[in-house]
Formats: sequence, C-alpha cells, structure tokens
Amino acid sequence: MDTDVSMEPYSRIEIAPAVEAFGTQLDSYLDLEGLPKDDILVPVDRRRPVFQNMSTVLGVLTDDQKAAAVYISKFAAACAVGLFDAALNYLWNETVRNLRQKVTQFDLAYFFDSVVNDPNRRSKLRVEADLEKLDDWELIRGCHTTGIITENGFRHLDYVRNMRNHASAAHPNQNEITGLQIISWLETCIVEVIAKDPAGPVIEVRRLLNSLRTEQLSDTEVPLIATRLPSLPEELSESLLRAILGMYTDTSVDTQVKDNIKLVAPSVWAVVSVGARREVGLHQATLAVNGEASRAKLAREFIEIVDGTEFLTKETRAAEMSTALDNLMMAHRGWHNFYTEPAPARLLSRLVPKSGDVPRTVWAKYVKTVTMCRIGNGYGISWAARDHYDDLITRFSDGHIREFINLVHDSEVASRLQFLPCADRYQELAATLITRAVNPRLTEMLRFIKKYQKNRLENIASNGQYRQLRKTLGI
Repeated sequence: MDTDVSMEPYSRIEIAPAVEAFGTQLDSYLDLEGLPKDDILVPVDRRRPVFQNMSTVLGVLTDDQKAAAVYISKFAAACAVGLFDAALNYLWNETVRNLRQKVTQFDLAYFFDSVVNDPNRRSKLRVEADLEKLDDWELIRGCHTTGIITENGFRHLDYVRNMRNHASAAHPNQNEITGLQIISWLETCIVEVIAKDPAGPVIEVRRLLNSLRTEQLSDTEVPLIATRLPSLPEELSESLLRAILGMYTDTSVDTQVKDNIKLVAPSVWAVVSVGARREVGLHQATLAVNGEASRAKLAREFIEIVDGTEFLTKETRAAEMSTALDNLMMAHRGWHNFYTEPAPARLLSRLVPKSGDVPRTVWAKYVKTVTMCRIGNGYGISWAARDHYDDLITRFSDGHIREFINLVHDSEVASRLQFLPCADRYQELAATLITRAVNPRLTEMLRFIKKYQKNRLENIASNGQYRQLRKTLGI
C-alpha cells in the first residue's frame, strides 16, 4: 500500500513551507467566514524567520529541558498561526515557570529574604506556591539579586518583560513585533534562563546557607568562610546579609542556627556596602514601628553582633518614609502605574520637609525611587504624579545629588536607561540639579552626564573620564 506522504512527520527543512501554507489557508478561511484578517495575524513572510531559526535557538536545550517546555510548544504554535502577541505571552509564561522552579530548587527562604523588604509581607511568604504572589518584576529582580540570573540576563529579561507588558496579547498591536524580534527574545529567555543553572559564587552561598541551617559550626571554620566572602559580587553579598538577618529574626528558627549566624555574621557585615548596613538598621526600626517586638529585639541583637550600632535609627519618620517609598515603587512597577502612582507620591511629598532633610538611612532608597519614577519607563511617566517628583527633586541637597550620580551604577536604573526617553529624562534631571549643587565637582559631573551620548548612557559607569571624575568626589 502506498504511504500517504501528507501524514509523514515534517523535517526541519519542510516545516517552514508548511507553516506558510497553513497561514495562507487560514487567511482564506477567515475571508470565507467574513471575519477580519487585517491587523489580526502577522503576515506569512514575517513568520518565516521564526521557523528558519527555531532549530538553532532550541539547540542549546537538552532533551529533558525541551520535554518540559510546554509553553515553548504553545509559543511555536502561536507563531505559526501568526499571533506574535500571544507567542510573547507564552514565552514569558515559560520563563516565569522556569525561574520559579529554579528558585524552589535553589533556596526558597533565601530568595524571599532577598527580594521582600516588608517584614509583614515576608512573614506570609513561606512555600513554593507563594512565589505566585510576587509580581514578575520582583521575581526577575530577586533572581538577579540572588545570582540565579546574571547582570546581563537581568537587563535582557527586564526588556522582554517590558515588551510583554506593552506588546503582548493584552494589547492589539502584534504587528509591531517582527519575526526576528520574537525569535531573538526566545533566544534570550533560553540562553539566560531556561538552559542555564546557577554556578560559581551562587553555589558557594547556597552551601553556606545550607551549613547554617543543618550543621553546627565552630570558631575554627569561620576563617575559611571569611576568606571566601570578599570574592562575592556586591549584590550577592548584600543578599546573603539579608538572608542571615531574616533567619536570625525568625522566631521559629532553632538556637543552633542562630549560634551559627553569630559566628559568620561579622564576616558578612565586613564585606557589604554602607548602604546595605543602613538597610539593616532601617529593618530593625520598621519591625519596631510595626509592633513586631520579638523580631525587632532579635534584629537589635543582630546589630550588636556585627558591631553596627552606628546604623541604628530611632526616627520613626525614617521607617514611615521607607514604607512610603516601598509603596510608591510597588505602584510604579505595577501594571496601571500611571494611575496608581499619584497617591503614594503625594504621601511621600508630605513626609519630606521643605528643607529636604531626609534621614540619612533612606537617602539612597529615596533618591533612587524618586528618580526612577521621574524618568519613567519607555512609555512615559505618571503625569498626575510628576509635580510631586519635581517638587521633591528641587529639595535635593549635595548628599542627594551624590546618590543621583551613583544611580548609573545601579543595575535596575542602568537597565531603565536602555530606553532613550528614560535616558533623556535622566539627563534633564542632571541639568536641573546643576543649579542645585554647591560642590563644583558635583556640578562638573552633572554637566558630564548631561552631555553624554544618550544612546550609551546606560554604560556611562564604565567610561574612563566618568570614573576619574567620580574618584575626585570620593564616591
């Protein structure tokens, strides 16, 4: 009996023409039924690059990784039909699913301690299912902070997330996405997440956390641990500090674990930034203000252990400002940020006196939050909140301006500067602050930022002249 050729499996060479034929037939069917087809499906010729490159992109995955990637199959099906916006949604779903899996397999408690600053909210996050309570930006930011994804991976994923929010099936604009873009995003998500496992210093942190929880450490083991800590990336060491602080202030944690933390905490404290140390002092104040007396007491003990009493604060305004800044940033990163930002922005504005005298413990957080909200995202800013941001920025002193200049070293801000409108607004702020700065060296740096090539502003921190100017300021 002759074999029916139409029933034979497609080879990689045959699949692209088959997709084109299917697309043509689908267009004909929509015509036949009198349904609209214009601006509904991506033209067939723009789908071709996806399947011409799909095999190469998928080639980095193992057979097991492919077998588990259900949403990649849906991605391919959506591309074949010509629904690139739906394909982008499926791709993001697979990426999020994979990130959650990696977090669970790595260290769930460590992740929650690293990404959630609000003690009350953190207390409600315990098990794998609680990962669904995090926004996508929290998930990828947390994965970056804990080293599960790289700096480069974070920037790329943040871009894909932004595109998913504004060019996915939630909006009727799939024709704005090209075949080369969608296959490029697939490659990014595969290379940076789906096919990659944590390695290097990240594994060292995982081993240390496991030892703290399961073993009984002695004084003789501390020097070996201490010698490894300086080699950790800055964000990873700060994440480790948050994790051991979270463990120590957990009232359900065994005494043995707390004893282990007492041994290693001073060594961790020695390698983190001043900003991270201030964050610990602020965390203790926040616990106290929220009425969590037992945990606040444990946080105070932790600060004593690391000899960090200089970073304590009794100013309830600092704690209130921290909460207000968290709420504002949550609104800013949320889905309807243009509409939800004004209320928390108004509250923050009331907490800052006309003199601009902000508690030193929240300087970095304050300047970063106000600046990120003011430069907005690639689609604009919250105009209803803009006056509040401009008013707050007019209260910046030299200390705040130093923090503003340092923002180009912050991975989240640098990622935002990929978008030219954001880079433009950042330079506008630099121009505004020139008239506020008292220190002439600050003025010189602001002028340098203002004149820097806009489409390369995200990488200004690596510029030799910028580094030299920053060195003269001692920052």
